[in-house]
Amino acid sequence: MFANPRNAAAGTLRQLDSRIVAKRKLDFFAYTLHLPIAESRKSEIGGGAETQLDLLANKTEIESKHILTSRTPHPTPPTQWDCLELLKQMGFRVNPERSRCANLQEVQAYCDRWFTERHNLRYMTDGVVVKLNSLALQERLGFTQKFPRWAIALKYPAEESPTVVENISVNVGRTGAVTPLAEMHPVQLAGTTVSRATLHNSDRIAELDIRIGDTVIVRKAGEIIPEVVRVLYELRPEGTKPFRMPTHCPECGQPLVKPEDEAVTRCINASCPAILRKELEHWASRDALDIAGLGEKWVVQLVDHHLIHAIADLYDLTVEQLLTLERMGKKSAQNLVSAIEKSKSQPWSRVLYGLGIRHVGSVNAQILSDRFPTVEALATATVEDIASVYGIGSEIAQAVYEWFQIPAKQELIQRLQTAGLQLHSDNPTPHTPHPAPLSGKTFVITGTLPTLKRDEAKAMIQKAGGKVTESVSKKTNYLVVGEEAGSKLEKAQSLGITQLSEAELLELLETQT
Repeated sequence: MFANPRNAAAGTLRQLDSRIVAKRKLDFFAYTLHLPIAESRKSEIGGGAETQLDLLANKTEIESKHILTSRTPHPTPPTQWDCLELLKQMGFRVNPERSRCANLQEVQAYCDRWFTERHNLRYMTDGVVVKLNSLALQERLGFTQKFPRWAIALKYPAEESPTVVENISVNVGRTGAVTPLAEMHPVQLAGTTVSRATLHNSDRIAELDIRIGDTVIVRKAGEIIPEVVRVLYELRPEGTKPFRMPTHCPECGQPLVKPEDEAVTRCINASCPAILRKELEHWASRDALDIAGLGEKWVVQLVDHHLIHAIADLYDLTVEQLLTLERMGKKSAQNLVSAIEKSKSQPWSRVLYGLGIRHVGSVNAQILSDRFPTVEALATATVEDIASVYGIGSEIAQAVYEWFQIPAKQELIQRLQTAGLQLHSDNPTPHTPHPAPLSGKTFVITGTLPTLKRDEAKAMIQKAGGKVTESVSKKTNYLVVGEEAGSKLEKAQSLGITQLSEAELLELLETQT
């Protein structure tokens, strides 16, 4: 039995052998009908109407052969309900529990009913999607960058379950961030077995006062990420002790630091094996150098066998060295060496992203590589030069500048140049300076925003020149407030800091840019 139907379906669709796919007997409900098609395409399909179905599970679009071969075009339906009825007539399965509601009270009643009845369905669901019925209104409202304005997913509270904390460990990430993790007695949540959950940072641990041996309530945030919701203090056994963050890195033994303006504790040893492993995984990832075959298990062995001490060592690896790794065959070794060699042709923007500089994602890497077409130009730029680039805030500029001042990073760049990687742009984009509209403004985000993920909101603020920090202080200009805001909101209120909803943040960004 597969543990999780969503993952099983997604994995099935990635199978190259169609016979395996056929055996698994996947099925789907059709939810969306896209009409009409361009006049130029009508002639290609004999006067019929072409349709694409937006599959709810994986957003894959497929063409309907049934419609493509039809010689009699169907009239364009005026409503979402009519689309579903038409799809049903064509032979597609549509959800039998759909409902057409006359007002918001009926929508509320429908959601309330399925809050309990959803457990009787043959498949899992975490909410109800409400859509405007009129296709004309849908067209007028359009889309945001990612979402339709004419539909909303109303999520039910995430499934929660009690379990016991068996240990609290820490994990060292790519940027040196030390994240505490609750290791728990395995529990079933949303179709998967959960045994670990992030505790974020020392502030969150202090807020929960979580201890080894505690009984806690866990849930999956967004049905994906396990998190500890609360501690059942009345069940706490005697003799438990408060957890304290380590003072030294568990991987390399070097002292940890906690900057005043951050909630995160960090290891700042550039030679830390844990940081190196994460750097290599990031370097080889799809959006960076895209090195096929260099996955986590090989990265761990390369570091543990001391074959790699820095990213540049990848480009000195030989087939003979790789054959010393456990379960590495000659063909796999040759393929990996070829993939590493191929990565040398990746553009400067991807190399810059792959370097893993704090706050520099793939979008910012592209912006910086356009403005600074060579690594020398970026390495010798001042903080002011970098911050003057439209879309690059002061925090990003400072991080980039400081990264290039580290001797070990300078040596890395030299070795990558010697290895033949692309550290320049062939077609640099002319730079036109723009003022950063939110330059000098500091934001803090708290709670769950209605549509934006926290990282998305942070990126938008930084792109406009603003700075996003983790903690509220007198220097904070704005607090962006979502649902379930905690102590940050109380502190902001006591300091008289301006509060913004997501809508007000978007309005501010729009007016400023």
